Parts: sequence; C-alpha cells; structure tokens
Amino acid sequence: MIVYKATNCLNDKVYICVSGRTLNDAVSIRISRARAKPRKMKLKDAYTGKDPFSKAVLRHGEHNFKFETLHMNVSQKKAYKLKKQYIKEYNAMDPEYGYNCTTGGMESFKNAPHVIERQAEANTGKTMPESYVKWVRARVGELHPSFGIKHSEEIRARMSQAQKDSDYVHTEEHRRRIGASAKKVWADKEFKEKMIQKHKDMGRWGGKKNPMYGKGRKGKDNPMYGKPSWNRGVPMTEENKQKLQEGREKHREKVNRELVEKYKNRTEKKCTKCGEVKPVNEFDKSYNSIDPIIGKCKPCERIRSREKYYRLSSPNKTKNRYGKLIADIINEN
Repeated sequence: MIVYKATNCLNDKVYICVSGRTLNDAVSIRISRARAKPRKMKLKDAYTGKDPFSKAVLRHGEHNFKFETLHMNVSQKKAYKLKKQYIKEYNAMDPEYGYNCTTGGMESFKNAPHVIERQAEANTGKTMPESYVKWVRARVGELHPSFGIKHSEEIRARMSQAQKDSDYVHTEEHRRRIGASAKKVWADKEFKEKMIQKHKDMGRWGGKKNPMYGKGRKGKDNPMYGKPSWNRGVPMTEENKQKLQEGREKHREKVNRELVEKYKNRTEKKCTKCGEVKPVNEFDKSYNSIDPIIGKCKPCERIRSREKYYRLSSPNKTKNRYGKLIADIINEN
C-alpha cells in the first residue's frame, strides 16, 4: 500500500490517506468520490454527508491541491501506523491545519473533538426510524453478530477499569426512565415466572437440564471444538514425560490384574472366527499373552494352519486351488 498527502495550495491544509493503488488511481478515485452525488443511507431516511476534504475539493477545485507520496510498497498494518503518525505530526485533525476527522488507526480510532460536537448536535432530538428499530430487534440469539463471542480476561478487566475510571453519572431523568422500563418488563407474569424458574434451576445440571444433554462430544458438539490448545508447540519436560510413563504403567498393571481374575474361573469362550461359544477345552493353550487360551477354536485353528502350510509350500499355485485342496482334505477327515 501507499501513504500519500494532499496539500491545499491556498491555505496549506493537509490530508493524510492510504490506498492500495497507485497515486494517480487513488487521487482519481478520491476526487470522483468528492464529486459524486450524496446517496441514501440504508434503513434510514437520510443521505450521506461529505467529509471535509471532499467539501474542500468542491469549494477550491482539484487544481489547487498538490498530491505527493510519503511511503510506497508497505504492508497494510504499517501503512495505517504511518498514517496515524503523520496525522499527529501535521496536526491534521485540527480544522485549522488539516481535513482528517479521525486518528487514522486500522483496528481502532477516535473521532476529532469538533467531529464529536457536530455529531452530537446533529443527532440531538432525533428518533430511530421504525425500519431500523425492527432490524435491530430481529438480531437476537444466533442472528446477533456477537453471538458466541466471549471476551478474554484481559479485555474484561480493561472494560471494568474503564467503567470505574469513568466520570459519567446518570441524570435523575435517565434513572427514572431506566426504572420505569424495568418495572414494565417485570410486570409481565410470563417473563417473571420464566426468570424465577431460571434462578431455581441454577446449579442443577443433572439429566435433561444439562446443556449437553442429548448431544455428542465429536466435531462441533465438542466444547473444545475450534479452541486452540494451551500447550500447542510447547515441548514437554522430562519430569512430565516420566509422570505420564509411570501413570501408564500403573494403569496397565491394574488392567492386567483385572483380566487375570476374569480369565481364572472361566469355563466357556466365544470363538473369534466362527462366533460360537464353546467350552474351554475346545481351544488350544496360549503361552505369550495374559489370556491362557487362544482366540480360535481347534477346528478353526486347524483350517488356518492348513491354509498357511499350503500357501507357503506351494507359492506358485492359485488361491482358488488352495481353497479347493483344503476343502477336500477337511471333508476327508
């Protein structure tokens, strides 16, 4: 992006601006915007006003302005940082020296004092259009732009401190209006019963009252979905690794003891191949696992061993031939 300055040759007032185009294109667009007719604002019965720089261009003419580039080929973040710096350097927010109305920051900015005064004077006594009121009231729940957004602890602390440092005090009239509005809301019996029941249910998270009742824990239903892990990219210390390993070993020992007790007095087992439940003597013994008998019964294990034998002894034979040969042998037996 570029940072450029416009100087009025008649009164030496300046205007600082940024653009993602070349200087000629940026100036052409800015002058075209100054000449454009005011357009109607959305959801309001009013028209957009022109900024001080556009009014100056129409009043003095574009030929009385000098445009120059201050910086070229800079990032957006750096461009707005330089804009804010130059506005402060040239005192461009003062109507006597410049045409800028804001401090010029990208993420946040403040209006100039004279702009705030004009806005307050222009908005005094005005009421919101009915169309705008309906539009705002319809943005509730998931339709609200701030739905699901939670402020961090740092931001909440700053907001709290700002409220404490504020010297704003509600007038008596404002307090009476707030009280009348609250009484009107609580006069509704349905709303009152709803709020009483809500306070009664606070702290009772069992059964259907649990917000996660009936929901899964996978994907978007997981409470941690989309949240960054606190230890992502942080290497684990040797002490933590040792603790995790000790925990795994203790858990494994506990599970093994439970399995030994489970297999000790067993009389039947389900074959993993045919799925039938057979007595323990129908299975061969196992010497390399906690379970003292293998998973397949003797007939199924005999078929598996014969398949393996003929597969290894006759690697050039086809698979169908193995199956036919094994089937003949089993039928003969």
